[in-house]
Amino acid sequence: MKLASAIGIAVHGINQNKLRGFLSILGVIVGVVAVIGMGALAASMQEALSKQAQQLGANTFTIERVSPVEMGMLWMGGNRQAMFELFRRPRFDLSYVDELRDNCPSAQSIAPMSKGTNRFRHRRKRSDESITVLATNEDFLQGGVYELGEGRFLMPNDVTSRRYVCVVGQEVVNEFFEGRNPIGEEIAIGPMSCKIVGTLKEVGAALGENPDNVAIVPITTALKHWPWMRWQMSINIEAEPGKFEDAQDEAITTLRRLRELRPWEKNNFSIITSEMMMELFGKITGAASVVVLLIAGVSLVVAGIGIMNVMCVSVRERTREIG
Repeated sequence: MKLASAIGIAVHGINQNKLRGFLSILGVIVGVVAVIGMGALAASMQEALSKQAQQLGANTFTIERVSPVEMGMLWMGGNRQAMFELFRRPRFDLSYVDELRDNCPSAQSIAPMSKGTNRFRHRRKRSDESITVLATNEDFLQGGVYELGEGRFLMPNDVTSRRYVCVVGQEVVNEFFEGRNPIGEEIAIGPMSCKIVGTLKEVGAALGENPDNVAIVPITTALKHWPWMRWQMSINIEAEPGKFEDAQDEAITTLRRLRELRPWEKNNFSIITSEMMMELFGKITGAASVVVLLIAGVSLVVAGIGIMNVMCVSVRERTREIG
């Protein structure tokens, strides 16, 4: 049978039973769209998580009191007791940064970081939602996600003198200044008023998070108003080229001495690298992909059953004519 004849018979059948034909076509569309859509969702989720892991940088590692990567591994392994032990770890101190600079010659830059959220205000305009506040020092941009757009970044004097200055992302610029140059303007971040000294280049949102909706302030200024930030402080270290392992060893040795750990005691801090994050994200996305594809498969099976029922009804109605 020629293709044109087959198409003509199919069109004639649809015209004879429009509702039945519509349901058959709808079943095929639902099944195919479900499979393609769920597969694309799983792929985009994996790509977004991979980008987030790669943002740490191949030559950069993070030291944290309690690592979300380690927490995720313990949670997936069902080790609840070890999870509770992590929360008992002592907090980091800002003096660690100076000690690491003096004792880690393989480190190129050392930046403490703590994160919080707060409402922003400029003149009579107030932010509708809380905006991310990153507290750090002058080394944060090296090996990081953000790049400086206009103005300047934080300087050592800003940190040591606890100056009320900030560097804002493009989302903050668009919300409060509507295309105007924000350099030199004052913006209220919670209880403190900061002078904008620079802006960041646009990064782009991923997985519902918008890294452009951010303000970076000196960590000493932030700790003055929000002491609780000390409990979630982490330290980002960028190693000199070819000295990644040496920088890790030097940082571990220095922190063990500062935290007065005996030789037989385990580290009460965590080292996070991009490889570790990729491993965890791989497990998460792998499990999520299986669930997503399973849902798509169920949708396709249901659509197939619907088409089969329509065909069975059609055959039963034509049985006498065929006989």
